Amino acid sequence: MKRFIIAMALVVFMTGAVSAEGMMFGIKGGLNMANITGDLEDTKMKMAFGGGVWVNFAVTETFSIQPELFLMNKGVKADIDEDAGIKLSYIDIPILGKFSVPTEGNFGFNFFGGPYIGFLMSAEAYYEDEEEDIKDFTESLDYGLVFGAGFDYMLESGCITFDARYALGLANLAKDDEGDDESIKNAGIQILVGYGFAF
Repeated sequence: MKRFIIAMALVVFMTGAVSAEGMMFGIKGGLNMANITGDLEDTKMKMAFGGGVWVNFAVTETFSIQPELFLMNKGVKADIDEDAGIKLSYIDIPILGKFSVPTEGNFGFNFFGGPYIGFLMSAEAYYEDEEEDIKDFTESLDYGLVFGAGFDYMLESGCITFDARYALGLANLAKDDEGDDESIKNAGIQILVGYGFAF
């Protein structure tokens, strides 16, 4: 709960000084095809879900800043017949620069990218019906880069949004308590849809 409050405060701080003119507030959610790269072997993508809220404010007609606050599930599956793997849950805060391509009509295409920071909420290893808490062995902070593309369908009072993005984790998730140099990092292909309300 403490990390959620800190994350909310960061988003409010980053957007609080901005004029409401040209702003949009929205919700967004969807699929995260999560993976963990690095020293783990015999793994495959894990289908997970995430979603949250975002605020977009225009800097120019084609460029805007979009902070987001997501509860994002991540992890990896073991590449074996049994149901086994790692489940991770984060509060993610991406700060995206969004470039819109001028078009005619209600459809607008865009490209975006920027950094994210993630606060670990839970970490579990599972095998069939058994689960083990591994939060003590997992770093509490994640960070990396997000980049992708999408489109907005403009309505009278808002817009429908769709985007596909890749989240590239740069932080080592394994705690180095015993001099172990193991390196594992989050990664994920995310397909998200949402709705934005114009101010």
